[in-house]
Formats: sequence, C-alpha cells, structure tokens
Amino acid sequence: MKLTPLDLQQKTFRKGRFGGLDEKEVRDYLALVGSELEDLTRKLNRQDEELRRREARINEFKDREQLLQQTLTTAQRLSEEMKSNTRKEADIVLSDAELQAEKIIANAQSRRTQLIQEIDELKRARSSFVQQLGSILDTHKSILDHIRGEQPQSEPPPVSGDNVSFLSPPAAKKK
Repeated sequence: MKLTPLDLQQKTFRKGRFGGLDEKEVRDYLALVGSELEDLTRKLNRQDEELRRREARINEFKDREQLLQQTLTTAQRLSEEMKSNTRKEADIVLSDAELQAEKIIANAQSRRTQLIQEIDELKRARSSFVQQLGSILDTHKSILDHIRGEQPQSEPPPVSGDNVSFLSPPAAKKK
C-alpha cells in the first residue's frame, strides 16, 4: 500500500486498554511507514544516481560539443589562413609572371631597336656602296670615254690576242 502525506495526517489509532493506543497497531503502522519510507529512499537514491549519470553524460556531451566547436573554429581559421596564403602565393606568382613578361617585352623592344639600327646602318652602307660603285663606274666610264676620244673613229681598235691591250698607253697619232 502506498502512503500519501494525507494518509499520515488522517491516520487514527484505536484506543488501548488503559486509555493509550493499541501498541500492535502503532508498531504495524510504523513498520508500514518505515517500509514505505525505505522504498521511497531507495527510489530517490536510484533517481539521484540516474540523475548523476545523466548529468555526467550531459557534461560529456557538453565537453564534446565544446571540443567540436573548437575544432570547427580552428578548421575555419585554418581554412581562411590557407585561402589567404593561397591568394598571396597566387599574387606573387602573378607578379613574377608580369615581371617576366615585362622583361621579355623590354628585351624584345631592345632587340627591335637594335635590329632597326642595324638595318639603318646596312641601308647607309648600301647607299654608300652604291654611291662609291657609281663613282667608280663614272670614273671608269670617263677613262673609257677619254681613251675612245683619243683614237680616231675610223680606225678600228687594234685586235690583239690578249685581253689587256686596252691597258697599254695609246699609240701616237699620225700627222
């Protein structure tokens, strides 16, 4: 039988022989109350133990949650650092590539300028050569005209077996 606080407040005992209470009834009731109190104490102890176990599990879960939160925060921070480092490395690689491109362009421009100067120099040399060749040809033509001008026109040039007779001094004119 389960006892309630109302049962304890309303319990009445029969009167005993000498105006007191029935001792057997009081002892039986006290035994029943003791048994109920012992059951309730055991139940309370079990519940307290279950509560401690559950609180321990809750604390364990809270510790795990805190560890997971720290791990997540660390992973996010590392991810951001890696992204930042990757961006910096990409910027460095890009800067190096741009610098290399600028060097290549500068070298190409320098080589272009050098080639233009060489072409101009060759054009001047060609022009000088053509002028000198023209001058030489004019001089030789003048010499040839001079040689032809001294020989009579009716006389054919002497035919000789050699090809260098035109280099010999001209023959004196007959008068």
